[in-house]
Amino acid sequence: MNQEESKTKQVCEPYYEDDEIDLYELWLVIKKRKKLILGLFFSVVVLTVVVSFIMTPIYRSTATVIPISDSKSSLGSLGSLAAVAGLAGISLGESDESQKVLAVLNSRTIKENVIKRLDLIAILAKDVSEDRRPLNVAIEEFEKILSITQDKKTGVISISVDFKDPKIATQIVNAYIQELQKILNEKALTVAKMNRIFLEKQLKEEEERLKKYQYELAQFQRKTKLIEPKEQLKGTMELYAGLIAQKISLQVQLRQLESALSDNNPKIQMIREQLKAIDSQIKKLEEKSKGAFPSIADVPEKMTQYLDLLRKLKTSEAIYETLLKAYEQAKFEEAKKSLYVQIIDEPFIPDKPIKPKKALMVAVAGVGSLFIGIFLAFFLEWIENIKRRHQSIE
Repeated sequence: MNQEESKTKQVCEPYYEDDEIDLYELWLVIKKRKKLILGLFFSVVVLTVVVSFIMTPIYRSTATVIPISDSKSSLGSLGSLAAVAGLAGISLGESDESQKVLAVLNSRTIKENVIKRLDLIAILAKDVSEDRRPLNVAIEEFEKILSITQDKKTGVISISVDFKDPKIATQIVNAYIQELQKILNEKALTVAKMNRIFLEKQLKEEEERLKKYQYELAQFQRKTKLIEPKEQLKGTMELYAGLIAQKISLQVQLRQLESALSDNNPKIQMIREQLKAIDSQIKKLEEKSKGAFPSIADVPEKMTQYLDLLRKLKTSEAIYETLLKAYEQAKFEEAKKSLYVQIIDEPFIPDKPIKPKKALMVAVAGVGSLFIGIFLAFFLEWIENIKRRHQSIE
């Protein structure tokens, strides 16, 4: 084999690189491309700083609540039980109360109520196309700023709103909690609540009936002047009995005098006048009275009317008292089975934005730009080596 063939063979043979990584060579590459790396680093950092100051600050308002229920099946307050379990390191899991509260918090109903209550459509749905409903767009934007999370161990639920206006963010969280409790009260259709509603209706009807009987009895007493019939009629009957006894006594005296004296005797005339006056009084008492106060003849009828009205009134009062006791008991039972949320942390107006996190943005941008710069340095060096190799081969 001659010299020319040997050279041609050496040129055509493939070139194999050594697999060992030489850190010094890597450092030389970085040093060689340091202007690129540092330029990219400072450019990205400065740009990130400028962008972080231009970005709209976002504030977060947060409230934490815990579901509580006074049902008989619950072992005390859920909050205290969760706290004890949390200290003991025991996970209670998600209770039925938490599931109900979370379902309400994530429902479309409560979101619509909050948006309408605070008139957020004008804020969240400014530019809406004609084929979209403003309320639907507002709900979509509302879901972006709303965050609902739950601690699995303690059952504590956090409601957070991120918005550019800290006051509006706080108002939204407050309205969310109020609407939550309102919906829980309205939707809690338990057996105890149905009983309470039924008894409340019956109680109102009986109250109207009681007022009617009270009015009728008052009108009867005003017309007949019978306030306490037994006491009033007792005096009338005593007067009537006294007149009858006096009449009998005078009649006995008259007979004795008539047997001894003449009819023209002044004593006899006087006794007859007395008898006439007594008869007149007795007749007035016995006749049906034309005035307000009842006569002896009117007593049975008036007493019957009075006792009938009194019976109706007393019966209605007894029914009303029974219904009132049952109603109070139903309210108590309903309260025991009701679901509430206990506010642990009230929402407050934040004074420090959570976004943008300028320091973190600059740090991430700086580290990222360094890695990208080093990668570009090695990539450019690799391209340069390839070109140099092809040139040598040619």
